Amino acid sequence: MNTPSTSAKRGVLYIAWGAKHVDVARRSAASVKASNPSLGTAIWCAADDDTSGFDQAFSIPEGLARPKVDLLTETPFEETLYLDNDTIVREDLASLFDLLGKFEICGAHVQLWHRPRHNKQWRTEVPSAFPEINCGVLLYRSCERVNAFFNDWSKAFVEAGFPVDQVTFRELLWDSDIKFYVFPNQYNKRIFEASELIYSDQPRAKILHLELLRPQKNPIMRWLADRVR
Repeated sequence: MNTPSTSAKRGVLYIAWGAKHVDVARRSAASVKASNPSLGTAIWCAADDDTSGFDQAFSIPEGLARPKVDLLTETPFEETLYLDNDTIVREDLASLFDLLGKFEICGAHVQLWHRPRHNKQWRTEVPSAFPEINCGVLLYRSCERVNAFFNDWSKAFVEAGFPVDQVTFRELLWDSDIKFYVFPNQYNKRIFEASELIYSDQPRAKILHLELLRPQKNPIMRWLADRVR
């Protein structure tokens, strides 16, 4: 493994802790290569993990409170799509990356944003019409302003003490003048719907982000996860 340096234009970044999570991330990276062969892939993980299937690999330093938040600035790409490991990319993402010609960070709303667990407060009261962003699919441009935002988020996560990172991201975003855009939830599809199986005029999900795709102990669930396309 090596030290990241921003060299490639566009790519997908993963941060995984534990061999099973790296395996899941490898499956996601394979879906990126199948649908977007021009995109690079990189992963942060333990030094002894198997990193085959990724273009670049880096070792997670010790002592980080939330590697996912802390390492977003350490991307080897100028334009980065961070993906949680439990994702599958199904279509070309060039149009998504084109958003970074106008915006600095992009993400999708939490789909069940109305639930109480997605309306917790740290320091700032935020309107309910400004819901949480699901931070498992984040598109961003490497620049000083974005790095400063992510560094503030890293500090806020530790200070706030919430086990999830969306609470602090939402409040910092509300207080920020960062150029942010909410992209359609088809790029972060959290709920697999019947419209996937029957005719529908709804747009097809381009990125699936499903709990089913996490490491599964149950062999039946693992069999199902391996067949998600």
